[in-house]
Parts: sequence; C-alpha cells; structure tokens
Amino acid sequence: MKKLTLEQHRKRIENINSAERGNREYFRRHRVRDYLPAQAVYNLGDYPYPFKMGPTEYDYNMLKSMAEKGVQLIQLHEEWNDAVRLHGADKFSCPDPKGLQEFVDLVHYFGMKIIPYISTGYFHEFDPDFREDFTESKHYCMGGLAHRYRRCSAGSASWREYLLPRTFAVLDKYGFDGIYNDFGLQSSWSVAGNRPVIKGVGEYDPEMEDLIGTIYHEVKRRGGVYKLHCDKNSAAPCIDKVYDYLWIGETMDKSVAGIGKDYPDYVVPCQDKVCLNLDNPDYYFANVIPFMQFPLLTTVGRPFLGKRKDADCPMYGRDDPKFNREWLFDIKVDNYMKEHPNGPYVYSLWSAVPDDVTEADRWAKYLELYRPMVEEDSLVYVELRECEDIISELPEKVYASMFVNEEKYLVVSNLTDADYELKLRDAWGDRVCGTVGREFTIKPGNILFLKK
Repeated sequence: MKKLTLEQHRKRIENINSAERGNREYFRRHRVRDYLPAQAVYNLGDYPYPFKMGPTEYDYNMLKSMAEKGVQLIQLHEEWNDAVRLHGADKFSCPDPKGLQEFVDLVHYFGMKIIPYISTGYFHEFDPDFREDFTESKHYCMGGLAHRYRRCSAGSASWREYLLPRTFAVLDKYGFDGIYNDFGLQSSWSVAGNRPVIKGVGEYDPEMEDLIGTIYHEVKRRGGVYKLHCDKNSAAPCIDKVYDYLWIGETMDKSVAGIGKDYPDYVVPCQDKVCLNLDNPDYYFANVIPFMQFPLLTTVGRPFLGKRKDADCPMYGRDDPKFNREWLFDIKVDNYMKEHPNGPYVYSLWSAVPDDVTEADRWAKYLELYRPMVEEDSLVYVELRECEDIISELPEKVYASMFVNEEKYLVVSNLTDADYELKLRDAWGDRVCGTVGREFTIKPGNILFLKK
C-alpha cells in the first residue's frame, strides 16, 4: 500500500467526497485494483520460417527501452511455439527452449512480466494429435495461413483432457507470468445456436465459462496474469470472472467510441492499423482513454522480414477472401522489405506497412499521463453526463471521465468534427502545456488532460 502523508490523506478524503457529491450521472463507476495498463506485444520471428529465440544485443536494447518507457507486461504470440510441427516441437512447446528461457529471463531482468499465446480452441487439423471428437463442426480458421485450424469444443471431454495439462505445463516449464488465451472455442450451445441471453451479460455459454474459468483459476493459483481474446471486439460469454484482461481491437471501428466500455474490466484495445489507419495519430488515444482503456503497444519487438510465406510448408486459404488478409499482408511486407531492407520496419500483424517510428514514444507520453490516474485504489467515473465541475454541455461524442485519488483528474475527448469549448466551475491545470483556467478549447479528435 502506498504510504500517504497527513495532507495527502486529507486531500484524498476531500477529492472522494466532492466526486461522489458532484458526479450525478455517468456510465459507470470503478475502483482500480491490480491493474497493469502498460502492455505490449513482442514479435520473436517470422514463424513458420525458422529462427532462433535467444536474446541478441538488439533484444537487450529493445527490452531496456521498453522498460524505460514503462512497459509492465509483454505478450508473445504464436511464434514462440511450433503449431504446425515444422521444427521438432508442437503447439504447446518451443523448438528452441533454451533460447526462449533466456528471453524470458531477460524480460524478468528488466522488471517486466511476460505471457505466451495459448488457445483453448484453435488446433491444426493436420496435427497428429487432432481428433474429430475435439470439435462440434467443420469450422475453419486459417491463422497465419500455415495453420488450418479447427475450432475445438468446450463441450468435448477429450479436448479438455488433452488441452488442460498441456496448458498448465507451459506455465510451469518456462517461467511465464500467466497466459494470453486466444479463445477460439465452440460449444454444443454455440453450434446449436441456443445460448441463453442473460441481462447485463448478453449471450451466456456455460461450457465455455467452465473451461476458461478453470484455466483462470489455475493461472491465479500460480500468481499469474490471465489475458483473454474472444474474437474481434467480442465480450466473453460468461457470468463469472474468467480473466484479468480482455484484448479487443481487430477490425476496430473508428466511428464507435469506447468499444468494450460495458465489458468487465480490464479491456486492452489494439489499434488494427491494417483496417484503421488514422490521419491523426492522437485520435486512437482520445477514443479509448476516457473509457479506462489503454492501447496495446505493437511497434516493438523484432521486425517482420517478409519470410513467413517462404516457410517449407503448405499455405491454406490464400485464395479465399475470408482468410487471405494475412497472406496479402505477408506479400505486402515482403515487397516492402525488398525495397527498404534498413527500415522503417513492420512489427506486428496489426501494423501499418511500415510502422510509424514515433508511435512508441507517443505511447509512452500518453502512458505517463495515464498512469497516475489509475494508481491502485483510484476511483474512476466513466463517461460523465452530469458533473458539477463541468458547466458546459457535454454533447454526444464528447466524452469526459474523472479519475480520483490523492489528486483529482479530468480527461475530455472531443470526437466531433468541430471545436469543443469546455467550461469548468473552478480552475483546472492542463497537464500537458501547464495552462491553468476555467475554459479550454479541444480540437476535433483530441483529448485534454486536466488536474484540479
């Protein structure tokens, strides 16, 4: 627990009381507990093309820089394993275990946590361990195009028997700090199309909840972090708490602010720049921060070199418009790298080609503003609509939220097409430029950070 001075205790009490009295209408209220907002994805290589995982001088400098920028949690994606069994391992083991362990140890050396990709549902149809009774249907997902994935079922006893011990073995073998679960599940309920609808939850699936809840419990029993992704911007079809963080963001829609704002905490959005390339790079932060979401950093790690499509294995779905996005992305990266071998580079499957070289520094700038607002035990009022501190009207697409601890913070995003004039009852300070006043002009697509 953070030790406060007498004056800080007094100020905190005053802030909490004034916020409770003055915030009369808002979307929801949340008290911050066990929140790691600063998360990044680190690419290790161009799997299924072979590569080594042991850290190089490049990795040392990159991880050091990430730690200095405030990154708290790194997630690896499927390149850490051998999902199509090309290099002597499998979907639940690493073809270069010594190199991976050295990489994990280096991440820990810099004080960050690291979690690997696991999927409770996606499994390669041509894996020698695959069985038809793992699934309920012939639904395919061509992940990375080298993978002809089937969706396995939470209602399959044989799949659970196969999946669970291998999932926990990954946790115990490499010293990871939890897992990132790329959901990918079916169930007898989802295939039959008769999942019940629960008020405040939406579609509910007891088989899925039971399986991912079992994994969540085991991860937490080990003191780990459990991150879940349920396909694009979907919520988990669950009543129970089954994750620490929910990753959303594939096919993110610019026109909708605060996607996932009504999901259980904590939501980690990822700007899918393949689909959503913004002229204003600050817009995405303005679109998520008022909803107590902080974006996943994707412009770090080892760059893609355009090698994925050159692996010595079949590629599935390249001619199928439903699945060829990654194939087209790989072709684009390959062509770009031939013309720009010295960069700027591409770092993730959600990247622009090339990535913006200023993005990591911009992310760190916003993190520095965000972190004090969401310290442990802070109180957050998301999407204010009636607030005695704000005397100007809050129109549609102007989003204000208050974050309260020993300080009182206000963030206001203007997602309209015109300037917004914010008027306040008392003087507040602009945390970016230092201006103090009762009136502020917020340009379209921008966010204002204030402190009382």
